Amino acid sequence: MNGNISELTINEISKLEGFTEDFEVDEDVPLSVWYNSIQKVKLKDLNHGDVAKLIRQTMHLEYVIPEALKRLRVNPLAGYLGDGEILEAIALVNENEWDGNSVVCSMLSGFVEEFLHLIKNNELNFPED
Repeated sequence: MNGNISELTINEISKLEGFTEDFEVDEDVPLSVWYNSIQKVKLKDLNHGDVAKLIRQTMHLEYVIPEALKRLRVNPLAGYLGDGEILEAIALVNENEWDGNSVVCSMLSGFVEEFLHLIKNNELNFPED
């Protein structure tokens, strides 16, 4: 993963992953409408809820997980619908989704080690509301 992936739009990420067809919206499916609404949004500009939803839907994990970890380093309780939404979304990803994605697994492992170090040394900081 080279470059600043946070600058990529969801549409650009889709193309990098080999999706060459334009996304077709099904107006009767809320998930489809939502996904269409974020197509032109840069990863860094998505709200925490959008990041969590992409993770829950196991969409673009190779790109979304690094952004999620960046956000969790700033605020371990990052979420839109509630505290910890991003962390919970990551925790609930089926282990089969990680197979074949050693880069993301390594990033997650490093994050967990970093997180545990902060907890052990009582250095974990939470932003104030």
